[in-house]
Amino acid sequence: MRLRAGDVADPAEAADEAAALRREVASLRRALAERDAFLAGVAHELRNPMTPILGQVERLLGAAQREAPEGRVAQGLAQLRWLVERYVRRATTLLDVSRAQTGQLALLAAPVPLAEVVQEVVAALTPMAAHAGSTIAVAVPEDLVLACERLALDQILDNLVTNAIKYGDGSAITVSGLRDGAVARIRVSDRGIGIAQGDQARIFERFERAVGDPAAAPTGFGVGLWLVRRLAEAMGGGVALDSRPGDGATFTVTLPLHA
Repeated sequence: MRLRAGDVADPAEAADEAAALRREVASLRRALAERDAFLAGVAHELRNPMTPILGQVERLLGAAQREAPEGRVAQGLAQLRWLVERYVRRATTLLDVSRAQTGQLALLAAPVPLAEVVQEVVAALTPMAAHAGSTIAVAVPEDLVLACERLALDQILDNLVTNAIKYGDGSAITVSGLRDGAVARIRVSDRGIGIAQGDQARIFERFERAVGDPAAAPTGFGVGLWLVRRLAEAMGGGVALDSRPGDGATFTVTLPLHA
């Protein structure tokens, strides 16, 4: 129903349109709920078989390292372990998306040394960065202890550093941390393609990327930054972005310090 200036809406038609709109909204909500349930199911099916596989890889790697720590078999198994762990993390991302959307993402705060987790994430992602032509520098004080969930912090850092590798265009990447009163500010910076001002809010939504050419977009679910924001907020913090096209991007995550 389209009205021109001076027209008066028919009450019955207006009521019918309102009812149709409510039905459409309800249908969309059902579709979103079904999608989230599907994602949770897929995540379980993808992740669960990897647990015994990872255990076997760990066992073989331990044997290989005892026999020849620097041998090609040990190095190959270490790379295989990294790939399986990355696969499990991607499946866990899908599961966390479903939990966050349904309000079931419960996070328990505990003392977590920031430098320790940063080093673990950087060590795991260094092969990926090297393949992209990037280096990763770390500047995190040893005395920064956060009040957060370790796995959630790991996932936040993993997503941000992975993004910096994907969109950093082979530039140097820096992961830094500093104390600011009762919180820590964790920054992940690159000197890559950057993000346009108009896209900077959108990329924190689900299934979004700030890539102009979809054919050139790196693979992934498009939920990493959305999950970073949800995880940070669930732990009493937040995330901010400073970026300009062609001048790289800096993501700053704020999380509370352990008292």
